[in-house]
Amino acid sequence: MKRSLFLSLALLGSVAFAEQSLDPCGSPKEVYSKYLLDKCYKGYFDAIIEAKKKSEEALNKANEALGKANEALNKANDLEGRVSKLEGIVDDHEKRIKALESREIPKGGWQLEEIGAVYFDFDKFNIKKSQAPKLDDIASKIQSDTREVLIVGFADTRGSSKYNFNLSMYRAQIVASYLAKKGVDIGRMRIASYGKEVAKLISPKYAEQRVVRIYFIK
Repeated sequence: MKRSLFLSLALLGSVAFAEQSLDPCGSPKEVYSKYLLDKCYKGYFDAIIEAKKKSEEALNKANEALGKANEALNKANDLEGRVSKLEGIVDDHEKRIKALESREIPKGGWQLEEIGAVYFDFDKFNIKKSQAPKLDDIASKIQSDTREVLIVGFADTRGSSKYNFNLSMYRAQIVASYLAKKGVDIGRMRIASYGKEVAKLISPKYAEQRVVRIYFIK
């Protein structure tokens, strides 16, 4: 009886052990072989590899975004530097223009000798390409002389007197700035504006009324 009970218990233990051994992943001692590692933990390892891959991709994207941000910052700094430089140029021109405008006309007026003239499009004060060679020649003549220079702006008869006076002044100022860039001493130049007031005395043609004339002051 006891022997039968012992055999029964032994058989039950063998069955239980056999059932446990059917799951190779259940025993840490049995997962050291490559086969069992692949079988038991392949999904786990694949998840780690995939997570690492995504992490590297995210890092690369972050580095790329950082590079673009630095590039944009450099461009912004460069643009800011250019704007500051342009502001300095504008301030310098404004100071020169104020210095020219503040100079007094001598009593008895001036005796003038015309050096040359440049013409402008309607309602414009920028130097046309066709007029630049004329100004280059005028600049050379001024530099070869020691006399002071008077630059006078005019406009055609269309538009109000106030508007045309300002437009003529802009034309005279832009010519003075051009000559200064060509090496003419700003201290030798004076500017004036007549607007449209004497336009008909200059010419009956609109195109010839829109002019800046440059003179030597005798």
